[in-house]
Amino acid sequence: MRRRQIRAIFFDIDGTLRDFDTKRVPDSTKEALRKAKEAGILLFVATGRHKLEIEEENLLEDMEFDGYVTLNGQYCYCGSTVVYDVPIDGAGVAAMLRLIGKDPFPCLFMEADRMYINMVDEVVKKAQEGIGTRIPPVMDVSRAAGQPIYQIVPYIGRNREEEIRRAVPGCEIIRWHDEYAVDVIPRGGSKCIGITRMAAHFGLSLEETAAVGDGANDVSMVEMAGLGIAMGNGKDAVKAVADYITDSIETDGLSRAVFYILENNHQEE
Repeated sequence: MRRRQIRAIFFDIDGTLRDFDTKRVPDSTKEALRKAKEAGILLFVATGRHKLEIEEENLLEDMEFDGYVTLNGQYCYCGSTVVYDVPIDGAGVAAMLRLIGKDPFPCLFMEADRMYINMVDEVVKKAQEGIGTRIPPVMDVSRAAGQPIYQIVPYIGRNREEEIRRAVPGCEIIRWHDEYAVDVIPRGGSKCIGITRMAAHFGLSLEETAAVGDGANDVSMVEMAGLGIAMGNGKDAVKAVADYITDSIETDGLSRAVFYILENNHQEE
């Protein structure tokens, strides 16, 4: 069966665009994305990150993208236009606030334009160091009760994960750090939803999209896209659903993935 031309690519950040070890975007990645733009392909970010992290810490090193699917699909924008946004329901936020009030542990709350944490310990320091991002400001998180909260990040080990699930049954729990942290988002939320809305905003079908990722929160988007690509350094679960497995980020895997797409498009002309 002939594959449709890929007109848009959605990229995860950590471990896909940005090397976990060097905390940099490889030069080969920057060149590949330039070639994709020259070929008329739209480029998007699909991440669990907050836009403040992306912008203030320059995680993407001034590279320009056509749109951003952030907070695991819960807040999506291009320029000043919010394409799609769905916060956690108030009951879920209230439940998390009660939980950390009763038995305190570090918990990060994310609004559209602000993020803040109730406390910092060694677990937070190790998790943030691992992704090369500074620690969010510590403040009174009770304000979260009156604000739209798109994602909550409890810094917990696997031994407390079930406790979080019971506290917020209306939410999805996505582990992004093997030892230290999970993301809490609305049930049914995912990068897939954000990608679907972003593609529709640009008049694209999902068959015309490619998705490239490496982590557990990338599985659904890699499986859903017209062309799903797993990084060589990715989790086995991502590789299992991918149409193509590229090399690891350390050996120019992202560049190889983009040129694979460009070659595929050329063959379909």
